[in-house]
Amino acid sequence: MAGQTWNEHLPTIAVKHAAIRIMITKQAPKTKRPQNTTDEWLRVVASLQELMERHASEESTRVNKRPIDDKTLAAVNSAYGATLRYYTAVLGGGKHDPRAQKEISQLWHKAGVGLRRLDPVLADRLKASNAFWSNDVTWQCETIQKAWACLNSIRISANILAPDDRTPQRWSAFSAS
Repeated sequence: MAGQTWNEHLPTIAVKHAAIRIMITKQAPKTKRPQNTTDEWLRVVASLQELMERHASEESTRVNKRPIDDKTLAAVNSAYGATLRYYTAVLGGGKHDPRAQKEISQLWHKAGVGLRRLDPVLADRLKASNAFWSNDVTWQCETIQKAWACLNSIRISANILAPDDRTPQRWSAFSAS
């Protein structure tokens, strides 16, 4: 350093620090966002609504006669019916029933198995073993009221997909009043 001024070294030091900073930024580990189970059921229902609406659209039904088979529609119908019966009971002041909740999760799991070829991600999210089924918020009145519109839309799409009277049960509308 003899014969040099102290400020001649500054640009070099600054560049070295900048290079280190850039290297650290490039190597920063990516963090996975923790899954929030409080609204997972609502996201699942919205995904199912989107899938059903897409397949029930006029274009889709013209191109593919039956994009969702009768067995899968029957499974969705069973899960939908059980869910809305339970929702009606809870909104009417009934007590929460863990046994009925488990049955509902198993019915949706069965519907997911049939939907696997159309949407494997949604099918996996409908598994009965997923954490949101055992989360209390899934069964609270606020969640029920938010899910209601999506479930009714699923019903409407299913009626479009199975418009004939041979469908085991015609889906009826429920209101969340």
